[in-house]
Amino acid sequence: MLILYGRYPFHRVENTLFRIPDAGTEMLKIDDPMFEGTVIKRENRFLVSVRMNGREVYAHLHDPGRLRELIYPGASVLLRKTKGEKTSYSITAGFSGDETILVDTRFHNKIGEKFIVKPTGSEVNHGDSRFDFSVDGGFVEIKGCTMGIQDYVIFPDAPSLRGAKHLLELSQLKERGKKAGVIFLLFRKNASFFYPNRITDQKFASAFFTAHSSGVEMLFPKFAWEDGKIIFRGLAILGKDPVDILEKIRENLSKK
Repeated sequence: MLILYGRYPFHRVENTLFRIPDAGTEMLKIDDPMFEGTVIKRENRFLVSVRMNGREVYAHLHDPGRLRELIYPGASVLLRKTKGEKTSYSITAGFSGDETILVDTRFHNKIGEKFIVKPTGSEVNHGDSRFDFSVDGGFVEIKGCTMGIQDYVIFPDAPSLRGAKHLLELSQLKERGKKAGVIFLLFRKNASFFYPNRITDQKFASAFFTAHSSGVEMLFPKFAWEDGKIIFRGLAILGKDPVDILEKIRENLSKK
């Protein structure tokens, strides 16, 4: 079935929560001017000192993940002006090889919403949890993923108790006949496969496969950054257990 969302065509698979845009569709445009900087130090989860135009500034990092492959001393980053209590800039993107990677999670829901058929609300409370979107008779959660190794995207890069809790609650909703889904936004344009990080977060990996076996709908769209635009580059799939990749993660963690 072909349906229209704004001026872009979306293809919907019958009886699912999701619709799929054509590859090459612009999903988001960040109009703010970007400034280049170099990471000096990650002061804490949300604060990074950056050298920009010969001076040191503090920048907000709106992602609690480790991001060790993107945010480290000497790494190049893109910033935009924002207003915070301690900062006047936010880190918007980092770099991996020749690829620019969106790292500001405030944009995730704007992107994810465009894949959902008829969302009925956002930031919706259910019990003692809050889900990103409600749909008629259920909920959809959005997860942004940046760790790319070979042709895999691995998530999470740090323990995520909240993420595991959401997946288990979605499983319970599905088993009660409710609608339940999760969209993993893969900010790696060449990704072919997704796999949960059982090395860093075994509880999340277990919850992921519980949700998968319960019939929670899952989508793995991948994206490219092109001059401040987030472009949809098609869908990845759940891959086989990448044993060698995960063992390298284990080795790297043991060195920290």
